[in-house]
Amino acid sequence: MGKELTVREAGERRVVAEITGMMAAPSMLVDGLGHDAAFVDLGRGDDELLVLNTDRSGLNAAYGLGLAGPECVGDFGVSHAVSDIVVAGGIPRAVTVALLLPVESTLGFVRGVMQGAADAARRYGAEIVAGDTKQNPKFALIATALGTVSREKRIRRSGARPGDALVVTGFLGSMLLGLIACKRALPLGDRAQRIVKRAIIEQRPPFTLGRAIAEAGIPHAGTDISDGLPGAIHAICDASDCGAVVDERRIPLHPELDELILASGLSSLQLGTAGGDWQFLYAVPPEHLSLLQQLAASQDARITIIGSITEDRQIAIRHLDGAWHRLERIEHDSFADDGNGIGHFSRVETSSSLRGAALERRHFEALWNRIF
Repeated sequence: MGKELTVREAGERRVVAEITGMMAAPSMLVDGLGHDAAFVDLGRGDDELLVLNTDRSGLNAAYGLGLAGPECVGDFGVSHAVSDIVVAGGIPRAVTVALLLPVESTLGFVRGVMQGAADAARRYGAEIVAGDTKQNPKFALIATALGTVSREKRIRRSGARPGDALVVTGFLGSMLLGLIACKRALPLGDRAQRIVKRAIIEQRPPFTLGRAIAEAGIPHAGTDISDGLPGAIHAICDASDCGAVVDERRIPLHPELDELILASGLSSLQLGTAGGDWQFLYAVPPEHLSLLQQLAASQDARITIIGSITEDRQIAIRHLDGAWHRLERIEHDSFADDGNGIGHFSRVETSSSLRGAALERRHFEALWNRIF
């Protein structure tokens, strides 16, 4: 018998596949495993489903850089867990928090973390209802978010259909740009400084817009972009048994950060791959795009069509130079990187290219022109 792979050697997707492959989905689990959150039918005979998600987080970048106190650690941990509830169409109701604490942690630090967690939960319309504390060599916060969703308005990763537009909320790359500006001590104007500082400190999902999108029943599928745009696109396409075409020029970067983007030397795809901005990706049928744009405008929110779902299983991206390549599934892997994504950010920043195999330009140009 050969030596078994370690989880670092296998990678996070393989670990998850091993776990889910040995589990039989219970009858109460609607749509099975593999979505941003679990949909559970409690058998009460009504249309409402329970929606659940558990996430682990650590000391985030804002705290490590001294940009905010321990409150931001608790805020991030709860926001991380709630993000998956919201993109799944759910209404957050309750949160549990478990703290894994080194023995040298101060009571002031613990109070700050929990204050941030409680404030975040209330911001999303929920309350912290239970938790646990345990000693651990390294700090971690494990949050479980519970919500409700009507059966017909739940949003899964599966369900995308050929012809659906791929739509991104907000801007991508701002958090990584902020880390680069801090690390390299790059000079920033007041406006750019405020934008990147907020992106580092307030790693929160587009809660109000996400709830409005779900309530209007707009998307066929959705997922958050916490681990990077390529991973999110692959997650929807894999679950929906379809492909996609994407234009790198359409990846939404903040227009006030143009000088910082130029100074970083990073491409739009690199910045979109970083993750950390906690936006959402939706597959939206063309007939719902007008309503989506109206909802976003009413909230002064940004949405961007970056591509389309295709019947062909290939996932292709047109780069800034017009060349078409396969979009590789590059994403944060908690076993390959450190637990908080810093290793992933560094790898994205130092990668000279994220291009996959070259694809036949004429075919995908024709396909793109037919769609758009």
